[in-house]
Amino acid sequence: MKNFEERYTAWLDGVLDESMQEEFEAMLDAQAHRDAAGWKKLRGLMRESLGPAATPHADFINSQVLAEIHRETPRPKRQESRGIFGIRLAWAGASLLALAIVLSAIILPQVTKPPTADQYISQVIEARSSDPTHSAVAFEAPGGKGAVLWVENAGYIPANEKIK
Repeated sequence: MKNFEERYTAWLDGVLDESMQEEFEAMLDAQAHRDAAGWKKLRGLMRESLGPAATPHADFINSQVLAEIHRETPRPKRQESRGIFGIRLAWAGASLLALAIVLSAIILPQVTKPPTADQYISQVIEARSSDPTHSAVAFEAPGGKGAVLWVENAGYIPANEKIK
């Protein structure tokens, strides 16, 4: 303890160790010992007679104190969030989505329109076989709603086999 006031307060509170207390009491006069006795008596009376005061609406007071602390506390500066290529995450997601759409349009094959009925019939009529024993005759249904291909000498073809 550095100065006299600190040592005196510690002596009154009874927190000095024995060697420091003896050394400090040797420096004091009789008046200081009487003051210390009066202080101890007063402190005892105050502890006996005075209790903690009941605070009405303690929750309200606490909330007001906390609100004031929050208002006075400086807010930390918000750091800019950096995403891909130094832009925000939402813009990065939109950019990646656009890139995915463009790449899928380039890489994935283009779906062509299905052939019309006229194109099917012309393909059936133009079909030729390399084996001269096979022959085929195509019939068009009335109204142009279908066609039948009659294949002769084709042999047995199971129902679940796909014709190539």
